[in-house]
Amino acid sequence: MSMPEADILKIRQQFPTLSTSVNGEPLVYFDNAATTQKPEAVIRCIDDYYRRTNANVHRASHYLSAMATTRFEQARECVANYLNAQSSKEIIWTRGTTEAINLIANSWGDSLKAGDEIMLSTLEHHANIVPWQLLANRTGAVIKVIPLLENGDLDLNSYAQQLSERTRLVAITHVSNALGTINPLKTIIKQAHQYGALVLVDGAQALPHLRVDLQKLGADFYVFSGHKLYAPTGIGVLYGKEEILTALPPWQGGGEMIKEVSFSGTTFNDLPFKFEAGTPNISGAIALAEAINWLQAQDHQCLYDHESALLHHALEGCQGIKGFQRIGAPEKTVSMLSFMIHGVHQQDIGTQLDHKGIAVRNGHHCAMPLMEALKVPGTTRASFSFYNTFQEIDRFIQALDEISQPFSLPVNISEIKLTGLYERLITLKGWNERYREIMLAGKQHTPLEQHDKQPQYLVKGCESDTWLITKLNKNGQYQFKADSDARIIRGLLVLVLDIFNNKTAKQIKRIDIDLLFRELELERHLSPSRGNGLRAVINKIYQVADQA
Repeated sequence: MSMPEADILKIRQQFPTLSTSVNGEPLVYFDNAATTQKPEAVIRCIDDYYRRTNANVHRASHYLSAMATTRFEQARECVANYLNAQSSKEIIWTRGTTEAINLIANSWGDSLKAGDEIMLSTLEHHANIVPWQLLANRTGAVIKVIPLLENGDLDLNSYAQQLSERTRLVAITHVSNALGTINPLKTIIKQAHQYGALVLVDGAQALPHLRVDLQKLGADFYVFSGHKLYAPTGIGVLYGKEEILTALPPWQGGGEMIKEVSFSGTTFNDLPFKFEAGTPNISGAIALAEAINWLQAQDHQCLYDHESALLHHALEGCQGIKGFQRIGAPEKTVSMLSFMIHGVHQQDIGTQLDHKGIAVRNGHHCAMPLMEALKVPGTTRASFSFYNTFQEIDRFIQALDEISQPFSLPVNISEIKLTGLYERLITLKGWNERYREIMLAGKQHTPLEQHDKQPQYLVKGCESDTWLITKLNKNGQYQFKADSDARIIRGLLVLVLDIFNNKTAKQIKRIDIDLLFRELELERHLSPSRGNGLRAVINKIYQVADQA
């Protein structure tokens, strides 16, 4: 049963970002799996800390430090109570899930030897893969992997068969960040413990949706990030059973994690401070507690039911969209929809949704082994929160339906010349007009012949397949040819070729492409983190000029 519309409205009013506009459209924020928006209470909490109690924690004798320390340690108690940990000593502050996993890999990991086994799953985020690979490289340990069933659930029969006396650790996600799969942790943990293995759970995607009782769950370690739980970025938590943490050596050295230091030796501090070297994210910890308090004031079951209803509504509405394919249909899932549309690159889906004010995430979602297992280059992911509405889902469905239709051109498109695209774009007002012109240019761009799409021309570091061919003529001028399987990138490549073609190496090096893109308000497409291939192509062109 979904929440009454009036209740949703009251909740939405507490999240200021949700009332903003993007590209002239009211924001629809469906990127909650990447990070959630923050309620006013959390924003005010951060502001209040820096206005009234800004001081470093512990060891000082003045009033502000005492106030900051009290709130900081109260926040630790709040997290411990929320998760039903046995003691606040089991709550270690970190920068986030990634740092928490690395802490265990570098502290507990010292106990591994060659031949010991670490069990991961195909569903894991890179943050729960790479630290264990680095550990295996250092120690000679072996990585084992739980495979995937066709629907996106884990193959638990294979898991049971792979467990052995050599298994030292099972590192498993609670909820998949790419498919939304909820793993049956109690079963997984119980079987691992039967072989004496420890279990680390990545709870980053679970806590925004599920209530977790750590004592009932039985995990040895549980990690999560505050920014996915309606709290600030840069704060996270490592939970570990007290007896295990007590036996582990510290990971980082510095202030706070010591009792006494001399040049003849150091005595380390007690839990939890042994693992908290240096000045912590004080405001982040306090604001995380505020976010938890805010959540506890809500009806959790009502919020969860509303999220489930949103997902059901989206699934129903998307079934009629031409070429729509849901990726993964796990038996138990949170409110997350991962999908593809046949014939439309995920980069284009994400860009066109953004054009309509709808924020989603596209690409491999830091889960490349999962994408390889699914045999897809990436997906578009819409992840819903309790502050989203059915009206937003309907806008999303309508936008996807439009995106799925063949791209039609105006009758007079044949009159548009592709040379001078920069000059045309600079005369247009606003992103909407420029976006359409870029898409038209991409449609008209002469693609590379199939025989030219060779591995040596493929530009690395791109989620969309992007190729660049370079030739130098007798006048010392460069001719570049480029292509991409994402239409928005293909259109932007037309602009790049227009700028760089028929230039000498000296002329190329003098071109400030960032300035030109800023003038056109296209900076978003040069971000290295987007993985869209454009920045990589531009860097390659500059590299060619530098080597001339």
